[in-house]
Amino acid sequence: MKRKDQTREVSKRKTPPDWEPLPTVEEQGILESFSKLPRTERDIIRQLLEKFGPQQAAVIRFRIPFGTKEFSERRKFLLPIYRLIRYHRLVFDSIAEGSLRSTYLPWLESITHIKAGEQEELELKLNSNCAEIWRTLKEHLDESGVRLKSQYSTRLYQWAKHHLAVGYRRVSLATLRKVLGLEDIRDSSGKLVQEAPLEGWAAVKQRALDHALREINEHSDISLQVEFTGRGNYRKVQSLGFRITAKQPKRKGAA
Repeated sequence: MKRKDQTREVSKRKTPPDWEPLPTVEEQGILESFSKLPRTERDIIRQLLEKFGPQQAAVIRFRIPFGTKEFSERRKFLLPIYRLIRYHRLVFDSIAEGSLRSTYLPWLESITHIKAGEQEELELKLNSNCAEIWRTLKEHLDESGVRLKSQYSTRLYQWAKHHLAVGYRRVSLATLRKVLGLEDIRDSSGKLVQEAPLEGWAAVKQRALDHALREINEHSDISLQVEFTGRGNYRKVQSLGFRITAKQPKRKGAA
């Protein structure tokens, strides 16, 4: 029994550093689109997603707290809502029939203005043709709470946030490229659809990883430190370790 237990323990220790499944190209794009929304718009989508379910349309209704004479306050209140249907788009890539497809969708299906006497309300409805997208987004909402400018920062942050409880994660360079969205894109048959950008490690580090680390550490709620843990011949980097810690919330009045 001891030998079997020891074998299991060794097997656990030798588990590959990057065994867990990563988001697909489509899932990455969906999460990225959501994380890039301004905070007010993101909060509106969150409220709608709370209403979304298998048998339930995602609809919310709320009162407009300003009358027609309060023009500037009314405009400030309504602007983020109308931007969700006129300006912001849900953008993601998918692979179908051996090609890469980029899809652009409005977040909202409709905005209905309701007036009864002096009371005004707005009714918002999520795009009802995108149930699978809303399921994906709802499952990952807790990983998308910070708005970052770079796509590399957004993707690395989402991955790191997922592993925050572990505190440390080691990945191969191949997996890091997947995390950052820098791998070859292939269809289900293995056919190459699009070659990976930033081919060399130096380009990945300078143009993607270093920038993502800097933005995450300056503008997010976590701290991310990298260690070059695995090196091959000629000191070539083969794997990296990421130390992930939550930042302490700033005290009110602190500089």
